[in-house]
Amino acid sequence: DFRNYTYVKYGRAVIEQPRRAAFQIFDQKVLHLLREEYRIREVTKAEDATLEGLARKLEIDVEGFVRTVRAFNAAVQPGTFNPAVKDGKGTRGIAPPKSNWAQPLDAPPYVGFGVTTGITFTFGGLKITLDGQVVDCEQRPMAGLFAAGELVGGLFYHNYPGGAGLMAGAVFGRIAGRSAARR
Repeated sequence: DFRNYTYVKYGRAVIEQPRRAAFQIFDQKVLHLLREEYRIREVTKAEDATLEGLARKLEIDVEGFVRTVRAFNAAVQPGTFNPAVKDGKGTRGIAPPKSNWAQPLDAPPYVGFGVTTGITFTFGGLKITLDGQVVDCEQRPMAGLFAAGELVGGLFYHNYPGGAGLMAGAVFGRIAGRSAARR
């Protein structure tokens, strides 16, 4: 799926990994497609002409890494790669399966980028009235206490679309601000 719909799912998967980190691996066929943030000086990355060399530079299990890449390459299904749409060019027989944009890693040098997780959204929060006033455990509005944005719970569960936190902050911030000003 597209990036703004997947970072919660992948964040959960990354945090379950050893060292709470993972690596994105690219070859020269797709490196030019990466977003600008991959090109900044501060990015954590390694590059090597071989998969074995890349694994050593990333300080990960060489044999396991090479085995995983070979299994991935063998699982890539034929089809036309189109990064602009969900192209259906996936994998078969590996877990997790890749449903779109699958390309074998076979054009060195290979580049690996370190990735970690971060908190970008909360799924819990305070319950509010329609005018943004916080309610207590008895569902009674609490005088003078309003909430908006990330503090408000119940908007999404398990996943959310990119930008939803900003939208919630703007919409509920305006509602709560107007309500507070009327009091």
